[in-house]
Amino acid sequence: MRRSFATAAVAVVTAVSLAGTASYAAVTTNPAFPSIVGNGSSFQANFQAVCAGKFTNSVVAGFSSKGKVSYTSSSSGDGMTALGNGSAAFAGTDAPDFTTSSYAPQDGGARVAVPLTVAPVAFLYNVSDSKGALIKGIKLNAGIISDIYRGQITKWNDDAIQLANGATKKNNVWKGGLSAKLPNEDIKVGARTDGSGTTKNVVIYLAANVANAGWYAAGSKNMTGGGSTSSYANTGALASGISKKSNSSALIEYVAQTEGTIAYADAPDVPKDLGVAKLLNAHGEYVAPTAAAAGLAVGSSAVATALTSNGFLSSTESANLFTASVANAYQLTVITYIQASAKASVTNLGVRAYAKYALAKCQGSAGFAKLPANLLTIANTQAAKIGATS
Repeated sequence: MRRSFATAAVAVVTAVSLAGTASYAAVTTNPAFPSIVGNGSSFQANFQAVCAGKFTNSVVAGFSSKGKVSYTSSSSGDGMTALGNGSAAFAGTDAPDFTTSSYAPQDGGARVAVPLTVAPVAFLYNVSDSKGALIKGIKLNAGIISDIYRGQITKWNDDAIQLANGATKKNNVWKGGLSAKLPNEDIKVGARTDGSGTTKNVVIYLAANVANAGWYAAGSKNMTGGGSTSSYANTGALASGISKKSNSSALIEYVAQTEGTIAYADAPDVPKDLGVAKLLNAHGEYVAPTAAAAGLAVGSSAVATALTSNGFLSSTESANLFTASVANAYQLTVITYIQASAKASVTNLGVRAYAKYALAKCQGSAGFAKLPANLLTIANTQAAKIGATS
């Protein structure tokens, strides 16, 4: 079944408010607000667009002109590359990288990661019943998803999918659940190939929840890139014929236009006329990828403790989040970040002001979950480090 797809606007212009600081005064007095450029994570693009719309053309305290920030949706890797080559003042990233030298801010400042917002990663699909209607609420678990991507499950009416969806087998015939709807149809698989932080989190989730399947525990931004355990997602064969797409929009559009498909994307971006799977959590519940369920997942004190050290979750800390047993939580929930420079400059102080505004005024925008209070405190502490070092 062919389904509609609308691409979200990704370039935004905004004004920001600036809290007075000693480091700001040391740079200059009432400068013109710099033209701030951000680049990176498509995961957070809709959040950026909505947040920007709330204060476009507003006066910025401490500056002699109105603020202006643009954000280009690409990928986490592209955003950090842009920060490193100076074409962006901040990177949007779902997987901050403090070790890759090309990602270091061009101005020489220390890297700062700021938790920005939270959303679930959805496994979206487009599969119809015999009457041509979208099958809603298909239940999946990490083992099924791993087997789909590894080519072990190839049909939508596979026994494992039948069992997960409440069917029982009698006299070699499946009855109940979704058995009357799930078709004997090939599963077409999609993945991103653009240095995606979303992909990295999906790989970490699969490694943490499926033993002995070859998924790389540290994650991989390019799932289909090859076979080295130091670089790629899977040490064995992935499903043949995976459709490789260069960005999130292209991957969603592929699912929207192609019957029998499955892929992954941030839930707020998924059109309402596509299916999103209910995912089995560690508490034993199948949960839809909603903002409320995502908020529950990141609300534990363990997540706050992990963030305190450097402002972002390491691969190991993300794996702990993806396996924590929390009632009614959506397991594959991702925190997305701004990565910027600590060096004092007018540009970086503009980035700081933008980050502070997003944390104060934009939580819950565009279908994203609000940062819990304990994480918001950490985020504000991190934001204050941007542009703070002379």
